[in-house]
Amino acid sequence: MKKTVMILAAMAAVLVSCDKAETDDVKQEEVIETVSSDTVFYSGTLLANASSGDCQTPDTKISINPSDKADSTSITIFKAKLANRMPAMDITIPGITVQKNGNVTLISTQSSVPLAMGNPFPNYTVTEFEGEILNDEITFSLKFGSTPTSYSGRIVK
Repeated sequence: MKKTVMILAAMAAVLVSCDKAETDDVKQEEVIETVSSDTVFYSGTLLANASSGDCQTPDTKISINPSDKADSTSITIFKAKLANRMPAMDITIPGITVQKNGNVTLISTQSSVPLAMGNPFPNYTVTEFEGEILNDEITFSLKFGSTPTSYSGRIVK
């Protein structure tokens, strides 16, 4: 019995000793590791038309993260909110097809399971993703699950 109490006390001490700053540092390191020199950042407005009402998030940052394949990329939306009561979180959409068409870059995917908090989010599978990059501007629309969402932004210089 005494041994069990000591083990529980040690476990509680370990849990209490972890603070938010430590977990934020790890998350920041993970973001830094995933950014390559070819990554491009944009700032703009994310608009989600949730069943609970529209959720507009101005000053939303995104990054375009090129993959090893020239015709594919992923997009990370930082501090995304898809509903007013939803906490902000970083969401990565992998497997986006990239196609150059003159001076316009078309981006699209029919279906992609996004990643948030390091895990797949199948309930928010991205469908109907279509967009374009022209000069310093990016626009795209998609559905996160059943939530129609759009983004419009300008490159961060």
